Amino acid sequence: MTTAEGGTTSPTRLSLADFATMSITFFSLGVTLQVVLIDTGTSPLRAFVASSVIFSATSQFAYLAVRDAGGGDWAAILAGLVVATRFGILAVSLSRKLPEGAMRRALAAVNAFDPNVAVAVQQPTAETAEREFWRTTAGMMLGWFIGIAVGTWLGDVLGDTQRLGLDAVFPAALLAIIGNLLRSPDGRTAGLAGGLLCLVLLPFVPAGLPIILSLFGVLIAVVTVKEPGR
Repeated sequence: MTTAEGGTTSPTRLSLADFATMSITFFSLGVTLQVVLIDTGTSPLRAFVASSVIFSATSQFAYLAVRDAGGGDWAAILAGLVVATRFGILAVSLSRKLPEGAMRRALAAVNAFDPNVAVAVQQPTAETAEREFWRTTAGMMLGWFIGIAVGTWLGDVLGDTQRLGLDAVFPAALLAIIGNLLRSPDGRTAGLAGGLLCLVLLPFVPAGLPIILSLFGVLIAVVTVKEPGR
């Protein structure tokens, strides 16, 4: 955010380059996800409809990771929901920045993702927060829907996704999302505790459950990490 004369803060605008970068990033995710979905046996039509409705690559990758590891459908669905829980938290943090109005806040809530919320919460006024939120959302959606269309068209053309290294996209995307959180003491504690729980439980419980039970890492962080000054 920049400071204008007189000491007032001016809004942080998403530049054309940022908009293009956002679109290209989501285009890449969309293409990759569709190719992986189709490679695992999902029909092109079902893959396209699912990605159009869900609009969450990390949740879909989590679902695939659990299913391909031998987990049942319900465990895979719950794993996807666990990854998606952050969107509810993001929506809550966004609500304080938006103008009044239940409908406009509800529409923003169902489209609350990491990038658009990050841009919106930096805005000094409710009007600029809403404007930049939807500008960022437009960039994301533009890239995503073109990406899933291209990925569906490519389908099996690319061949084995593991040979191309596409199976590493989900872990890389998830690390990019949580990387900043690991800088704080409570984030590190939650991450380490959740990771250790996964490692301990892997040999003993069905595939998918270790990811779900790793949520207790958050509880451990809440209980053990004290706020500064206490």
